[in-house]
Amino acid sequence: MRVLAIPLAIVMPFVFTQCEKVESKADMSFAKNTFEALARGDAKARSAIDWGTLEAMGQNVGAAYVLIPSETEKAKFEEAFVTQFAASFRQAGGTPDQFANWRVSHHDDLKTEVAADSNGGTVTITVTERDGKERVSGLGFIR
Repeated sequence: MRVLAIPLAIVMPFVFTQCEKVESKADMSFAKNTFEALARGDAKARSAIDWGTLEAMGQNVGAAYVLIPSETEKAKFEEAFVTQFAASFRQAGGTPDQFANWRVSHHDDLKTEVAADSNGGTVTITVTERDGKERVSGLGFIR
């Protein structure tokens, strides 16, 4: 039994490191795809967002969202957010393909933060998991 204990003690940290890398790369792809869908105004982005906890551009969008009384009004809010995000993004001269250097800037047990650069600055996207599903819970932009 002692013979196995030493190799396992040596190998286990590497196993967990590899799992974290795979998981955070999946989060990075998820964040990139969601951001690009938002920037295009694609309604599919709605299901990838954690509306109740969303913080976007320094605003606690989730706090306003949870106060909306009906599912119909929440759906309208989601639709308006995606439409407004895309319109503002285009009005500022942005296009999804101008972002490069997609990377995981932080990863822990609670969240993965993804960043990408453009000439205008860096977008940051926070991915969290709730109810067994990954979702975007934060959007930011650093100039």
